[in-house]
Amino acid sequence: MKLILLGATGMIGSGALREALADPDVELVLSVGRRSCGVQHPKLRELRVADLFDCAAVERELTGWDACIWAVGISSLGLAEADYAKVTEELTLKWAQALLRLNPQFSFCYVSAAGAGGRGMWARVRQRVEGALKSMPFRHVGIVRPFLIQPGPGIRSQTRAYQAAVVLFRPFFPLFVRTSPSWFTTSERLGRAMLRVVQGRTDRFILESADINRVGMQASA
Repeated sequence: MKLILLGATGMIGSGALREALADPDVELVLSVGRRSCGVQHPKLRELRVADLFDCAAVERELTGWDACIWAVGISSLGLAEADYAKVTEELTLKWAQALLRLNPQFSFCYVSAAGAGGRGMWARVRQRVEGALKSMPFRHVGIVRPFLIQPGPGIRSQTRAYQAAVVLFRPFFPLFVRTSPSWFTTSERLGRAMLRVVQGRTDRFILESADINRVGMQASA
């Protein structure tokens, strides 16, 4: 599998990148972003894009791939719906449509969030994205909705408050993951679950935290 990953500089994307590079089913990874992910590996290529909304400028580099993990996201805090939707919805679907057009037998995994089935503004936007992706003719498509994530070694959250909580509760995370899998998961399990989505090895479209833990413990094919 040749995999495109967007969002590799974030906590979730970093975990996905690490698991993808370790998976023998993944032949090559293309990390797409405005800045380098800071990782060097024989299976890793990077594509720097100054303006992610201008994916047409790099279409030649996006042909010949099998799947994409989309881990780009922003907080809705303090944003109007239109501003939040520009990145969360417009950018996601712009890339999804372009990648599917360039690679007809393509698979796609979208990182949503726990609570996206709710009624809040951010949840409505996420639901629109999830519905649009489900209706597109991908070979395999799925959604992950993680809640609380224990980052793997060396992986940090760019959200200061979350990273502070990770440091504070680090000794207790293994217990939380074991006793409350509907709330907690690990970046390793989440990364593997996203790979299983694009490999067509999941049994449902939306994976909530408990599903992520279950699917993320599957061994490589």
